[in-house]
Amino acid sequence: MNVVIADDDEKIRAEIAAFLKDNLMNVVAEAQSGKQAKECVQLLRPDVLFIDIDMPDGDGFTVARKLRQLFPQLCIVFISVYTDFGSQSYDIEATDYLIKPFDEDRLYKCLMKIERAISAHSEKQTATHLLGIKTRNGVELIDQKQIGFITADSKKSTIYLKVRNQWKSLQAHEQLKALEERVSDSIFFRSHRGFLININHIHAIYPSGQTYIVTFDGLQEVAYVSRNLITPLYKRINFYI
Repeated sequence: MNVVIADDDEKIRAEIAAFLKDNLMNVVAEAQSGKQAKECVQLLRPDVLFIDIDMPDGDGFTVARKLRQLFPQLCIVFISVYTDFGSQSYDIEATDYLIKPFDEDRLYKCLMKIERAISAHSEKQTATHLLGIKTRNGVELIDQKQIGFITADSKKSTIYLKVRNQWKSLQAHEQLKALEERVSDSIFFRSHRGFLININHIHAIYPSGQTYIVTFDGLQEVAYVSRNLITPLYKRINFYI
């Protein structure tokens, strides 16, 4: 596993790096600021990021939120002298939260959490792309790769599928958030509070007022991208402004 360590305290970085190297993990970079941490993760695409909450150029939470949008699979471990930020780390889906000072036993427990998280993600990505959808008549099995996008429809969702080069819609009796938790984050991107899109089906992206429109080849319906999520989406499709 490749790791980036971000902390302005050189001793803390050295302590974590030494432990990780002793446990056969590859520390690919160390960062002293939030900006450096973001640049390192974007360039090196590590499996794990250790990041201090109190950084010289801002808080680690802000950096972590941005990186979580870009890299949903990234394991994030927060480091802090404070004990009262646990709920915020939970919101960002952090793998662990280390309180300074920590000892080797605590680092070992953290390593176990990282290994479990990466193992679970790996199993999810290699598992079947079949997805069971709750419908009015029961459960319908579909292939995730055929989904163009999913849009929220009150307490239900509408799924647009491309089957044998023909688009069709399916109404799921499930909320969008429930579906988001089960689809593969390697191909899906939450572009808007009401839209979840498959980046492999994107045909074009156009600005439209305060939002952006995503089109899909041969499909009349479109999806939307929130203004604050357009840059993360561009990076997911390897487009840089």
